[in-house]
Order: sequence, then C-alpha cells, then structure tokens
Amino acid sequence: MEKLKALVTAEVIKPILETLNDRIDFEYAGYNIDHDVMPREELKQRVRDIDILVCEYDTIDAEIFDCAENLKFIVCCRGGVKTVIDLDKAMEKGVIVCNNGGRNANAVSDMTMAYILDLTRNITLTDNLIHGRVITTDVKSKPDEYRDTVWGLDNNSPFIRFRGQSVNHMTLGLVGFGHAGRLVAKKAQAFDMKVIAYDPYIDPDSVPEDIELVKFDRLLAESDVVSLHCVVTPQTKHLFKAAEFSKMKNTAYFINTARGELVNEADLIEALNNDEIAGAAIDVTAVEPIASDCPLLDAKNLIITPHIAGSSYDVQVQGTNMVVASLTDWLNDKKPSNCVVYK
Repeated sequence: MEKLKALVTAEVIKPILETLNDRIDFEYAGYNIDHDVMPREELKQRVRDIDILVCEYDTIDAEIFDCAENLKFIVCCRGGVKTVIDLDKAMEKGVIVCNNGGRNANAVSDMTMAYILDLTRNITLTDNLIHGRVITTDVKSKPDEYRDTVWGLDNNSPFIRFRGQSVNHMTLGLVGFGHAGRLVAKKAQAFDMKVIAYDPYIDPDSVPEDIELVKFDRLLAESDVVSLHCVVTPQTKHLFKAAEFSKMKNTAYFINTARGELVNEADLIEALNNDEIAGAAIDVTAVEPIASDCPLLDAKNLIITPHIAGSSYDVQVQGTNMVVASLTDWLNDKKPSNCVVYK
C-alpha cells in the first residue's frame, strides 16, 4: 500500500507521531522547525501534493485549500480552529478537520491554581517589594531570640501587613465548565474549596454531583475567586465589565486564562483601583503582546503573565497523542472524536 503524505507544521513530539510511519510519510516544516509561521507562498507550494496536514498557527483559507488538491485530512493542534481554518471551504472540499480541544487543559488548570494561591497569599506582591528594596532594611529592631521568626514585631511588619487567606474556606466560581474548568474544579477541591459553576451550554447530567451549576449573578455574588474558562462569542465578548465587577465581593479575586476579549479592561482597572475587587491575575489581554504604555500595567494588585498558562512541556506530549489518535481512527475508517468538520 502506498503511504500517505503528511506535512507537519505544528510543534509535536516526533517519536510519538512516527509510530504511524508504516502508513504515513511525515515531512516537517514551518513552526515545527523554527517556531515561526511558514511564509504563505511556501505553504501554497508545500500543500500541493499532501494528503494530511498537521498544523497549528498557519492560516488555511480557501486559497490554500484550492492549492491542496489531494488534501483529505487536517488536524489543527489547537482548541479553537475557526480563526485559522476556513471550515466552510473544508466542508465544500470534503476535507475532514479535527482539533486538539483540551490538550492544554492540565497546564491551564495548574496555572489557575497558582494564581489563586499567589493572590490569596501575596506571593508576587511581596516578592516585588523585596526585589525592589521597598521592604528590606539594614536596621535591626527585634530581640535576638526572634531573629529567625518574623521580619518585625509591629503593625507595619510584613507578617501583619501581608497576612493572607487560606483557600479552604473559599468558594471558587468557574465561568465555563469545559476541559480546563473541570480540571480546575478537581484541583481546587483538593484544597477543600467549594466550587460552583456557570455554563449555559453544558449538559447538567455531565456535571459531578459535588459541583453546583448556578445562575451567573449568583456566581458573582457568592464567589471568593472568579475564574474564566470560556470561549469568545458575540454573547461572551466583554462578559466582564463594570456591572459584573460591581456584583462581586470587594474581597474577591478575578482570574482570566481564557481570552482577553472576555473582559473590558478599562472596567477591570477601575474595579481594581477603586477596591471593588481585591485583586486579579490575567494571562491574556485584548492586544497581545501587551504594550509598554498599557494602562493595565499601573493597575493595583494585578498579576499579568504573557499568555503562558497553556504552555508546559506535557502539552506537546498530550497534543501529539491526540493527533495520533485522530489519525489512527481515520485510517481505520472511524470518525475521530475531535472532529470539527466530517464529511
């Protein structure tokens, strides 16, 4: 049997993918080689005689589909693919499209828990103060018998000023209960947090008994931590704005590892600076990379990371395993579980 030809422009673990070498010849290029998107003209040439495309950041629009006359199957190593793949054209051409939904859910859930602990225990805040020499001192004011216990014995000491909160008495509100949200819930419960969730699109029967689905306003009012795990749609764009922040506890924390467009950033800044909420951690912003003059950089008690929540080494392993599973199902005339377009 003649082998199928596959072009791989996604970051994958080659030894895992090449377990299919008996049926597929893999050629690697673009982001797989140098972490840069392949020039469009090169992509148009390379897709001309391939049967399979394993991509990630390349834009596969109608023009690329028309160049790829033999193309039968695409695996896009992302959750959301409609921004980079013309799904209508795929349907028209009879090309099966699969995604890798959930491949980074474990990484995102780890980062969410890290944010929760960071915000509630003032980790980044005090680290910045120490490295900025704000709370360091060369003046010794404690009795020697206490030199290894606390930094000071007055109300201005870090032990008092930055006293945190244990999360075991807190309620975590998850906006979106998909792959990442479910893992966050599991990990939060290991810290004895109460977990509630809002997701109007979820099948209630698929939700564990110890997770309560609630109305959006109730989640805002009851949660000590609100964490976003939903996609951007016309209904969710700027889901969080002034009205929503005003309904949260002024002791609550806000976390966004999903997409920047879910939040009105000016309103988030106002909520932080006016003490309407206690703090926030965001891994995503409306414009990325963030500009040096972005107003978010001056907001109170805001942790910002550069869209790295879904980036850990195990993501590539999980993602490659998902690619192999999709390809294996297709090669065996089965419908892959992660199909977005299926003829």
